[in-house]
Order: sequence, then structure tokens, then C-alpha cells
Amino acid sequence: MKKPLVLHITPHLPGGLGRILFSTIKFSKSTAASFAHEIVITDKKHLTMESRKMFSEYSDCLHIGKSDSFIKEKMNKAEIIQIEWWNHPLVNKFLTNFTFPPSRIILCCHVNGLSRPSIITKSAVDFSDIFLSTTKATRKHPLFQSEANVRHREKLRYVTYPVDFERFGTIKPKAHDNFNVGYVGTLDYSKIYRNFLSMSAATNILKIKFIICGYGFDKEKIKIEAQKYTAEKFHFMGFYENIKSILEILDVFGYPLNPKHYGSGEQAVHEAMYAGLPVVAFSNPAEQEIISHNETGILVNNEQSYIEAIKTLYNNPAERTRIGINARRHIMEQFNPLRCFQKLELTYKEVMKLNKRSRTFKKLIESNNTSTDDLGARLFIESLGSQGSEFLESYKRRGEGSNADINKIIREVESEMKMRTKGSIFQYLYFFPEDAYLNFWAGLISQKDKKILKHQHISIPKTTTQCFEKAARIDSKNKEFKSYLEHSK
Repeated sequence: MKKPLVLHITPHLPGGLGRILFSTIKFSKSTAASFAHEIVITDKKHLTMESRKMFSEYSDCLHIGKSDSFIKEKMNKAEIIQIEWWNHPLVNKFLTNFTFPPSRIILCCHVNGLSRPSIITKSAVDFSDIFLSTTKATRKHPLFQSEANVRHREKLRYVTYPVDFERFGTIKPKAHDNFNVGYVGTLDYSKIYRNFLSMSAATNILKIKFIICGYGFDKEKIKIEAQKYTAEKFHFMGFYENIKSILEILDVFGYPLNPKHYGSGEQAVHEAMYAGLPVVAFSNPAEQEIISHNETGILVNNEQSYIEAIKTLYNNPAERTRIGINARRHIMEQFNPLRCFQKLELTYKEVMKLNKRSRTFKKLIESNNTSTDDLGARLFIESLGSQGSEFLESYKRRGEGSNADINKIIREVESEMKMRTKGSIFQYLYFFPEDAYLNFWAGLISQKDKKILKHQHISIPKTTTQCFEKAARIDSKNKEFKSYLEHSK
């Protein structure tokens, strides 16, 4: 009997998402699976060679860079459409521009959704039949808290994606000379704690070494910063495919993240726990849902507590072993593929009881500017929902009246909004370089921090003046753009 199809939609396959969708496809081929799975990747330009290699065995399940008509035909054949959702320009463009046939739709949320720019919006939840979150931290979002939002809360479900036990096999600790603290993950300050290096360097333990694996847009910046400290302390491994060999030489897994980070399921933490390592992490919402303090890991509230936790584990090998054993047992029991996917399939079976229906994505604003293409700005505003009022107000004013108050707020925007990716202004500008408002807002931000564009190796204006020049050229009727350009020279 043919299994009902779940069709996944994603612009590309970043590391963590790639791993969990690979596990999903692999499970779907087993006799235990009730559903088949295929993946539509809308943007072939940003699909990495690592992703292609990972899915080489299942290439028949991948549809890369296909036409809208092909995607619509696939949607018609699917019983469930699962849109892999986070604040990405191409995800939001697809949701707002694609004409969906009658469907059952799950939005699978791969961020915790609690801080800008990775915000869960009302429009996204309204669009879905089920809003499936990869962390229970999402329940703290205001959309799911108040009694007025019962309708939204009723849509909220959770998914626990498994650890791929077959990928790691048996992990056996290997002898090593140093006390090794490992970090595996994104090397970008939108994710990792800003004082990661200085805090780690302050952990004054004989022969301590921090082994750092991963990639990100701040990778080179972090490596340069590390040169300020003792050379032997930090060892950068880059992207490391055989992560098992790294886990086998670690004593502790240190995972301090930015308090406003966007993360959710944190596969790297689960994999470290599977390896029997004690994890030390900040007590952020997502980490609180993963680690039971002093049982399966250690949660800390500040830099000094992080340092002290590392020292305590160094001085107490028995404690390292106790927490590591608890962590591994927890992962083996709760994160095995059969258990996780059978639980997910209960959600799929629940959705199957619903009728397919037509829907459109509810937009905050429609285009009323016929002279220029401002889709990027509108998508960016949409992505922030109720938390993007300064950008919405700037857009609506169209350069008329006194806008100094609004522009000051934009100029002082928080650092998470300035990153190169993860839903920042600059990521939207990368995908929509001819958007006047995105250029103007980038100009305002660069007035405050002229260095913000210096390390951005993408095709966007590099100075305040160039940002304003481009905005004024694209929308020549906007008086505000012209005024800021004149004063920037």
C-alpha cells in the first residue's frame, strides 16, 4: 500500500535542518514508517555540496529549483505540506507569493521565536493548520500565552527530532593529554555568546584546551580575536564531518550561547549528551528544555558561573562521569529514531483528519508603490510582525513629515538585527539589493556603526553614503532619501 506523502518545502538545507530531514527520509524508507517524505528545495543556488552529498542515496526524494507548476503538482499529490519555517527572506517570499492549492499545512518552526529578528508572527500561525515547534521554549511566546490566544495555542505542537545513532555508532573515549572542552556549532555572534573567548580564556586550568568546530560568518573574526589569548588554549577545527572523533577526545562540552539566540532543538547538544559528555550551557529558554540541571548537564546564569562549572568538572572526574552517564541514558531513551518519528507521525495522523482547504497568507501591508520594487522591505516588515513597528512606520510615511524619531530608533537597532543572516536587514538586502527602503535602513544603521558593513562579503553598499545614494536612485521621488544623502557627503 502506498504511503501518504508529506512534502517538505525549504529554500535550502542548512546543517541542522539537513541532518533532521535526512533522518526523516531515512526513517520513511523503513517498514515502521506510515508516511513517505519528499523535499522541495526552492533555491538551488544556496544548496551546499555537503547537503547534496548527504542526500545522494535519496536523490529521488529531492526536487531542487523546480518551477511553480511542478511544485503545485507535487502539492496536489501530497496529503500534507510541511513548510520548514524560520525567518528567511525566501521562506517568507514563498509563503506570501505562492498560490497554494487546497492543502493541509504544517509550519515546522526551527527557531525558538522569542527574540528579533527570529520572531514567530501571528500571520505565520494563522496560515498553518498545525504550528509544529522544535522546542517547547516556544510556548513562552506571547502568541501562545494569553487566554485571548486560545486559537493559536490549540495549533501548537512539538517535535523532537532524534539523534542518528547509526551515524555515530559506539563512541569510546580516547586517551588525550589535555583537559578538552569542546564547542560544535555556529561561529556567529547571533548564536554564540559574545564573550565566549574571554570567558573561556579566564578558565584558569592547567593544560585546558578549547576545541572549536563549526563555521559561520564570524568564524575568521573569532579566530583573529583568539590571538589575544594564550595560543595553546584555542584550537579551531573548522567544519568537521567526522564529529565522532572530536567527541571521543572531549572531557566537557561547553555550549554558551547568546541570551537572545534563535536556536531551538540544538542537535549538537543532543549529540554531545549521546557521547556521554557533561554539557555546560547558559540557562536560556531553549537550553532549559534540553538539560535537567545537575542531572543531565549544568545550566549557569553568568560568565563566572560558567567558569566555575568548568573548574568543578575538572576537579571532580566522578561528577563528570555521573552527569555524562545520565545524559547518555536520557538521549538513548528519549531520542531514538523510532520513538521520535512515531510520535511525530501521531501529529501527521491528526492533521490527516482535517480537510484540505484553500488559504492565503495574511499580509500586514500590500504594495502601494508602483514606481519601485519594495517587496524586500515589505517581507522584512512582515517577518517582524508586531515587533517591527519602527520599520512599518518608516515605510508608511514615504519620506513625508518629520521622521527623525523613527530613524533614531532604526539607527540604534540591536546587534542581532545587524547580522549577515538569520532574518537581519542585511540578509534581506542580499536577496533584494534593489529595494530602496532596505538600502535606506542599512544606511541609517551604518551611520551608527560604520564597521557593520566592513566585514560583509556580499553585494551590498559598503558605506553610509553609498546606501543613501542607492536608495535615492531607486526611489527618486522620496524627499527623505535625498535629504539624508545630501547630509552624508
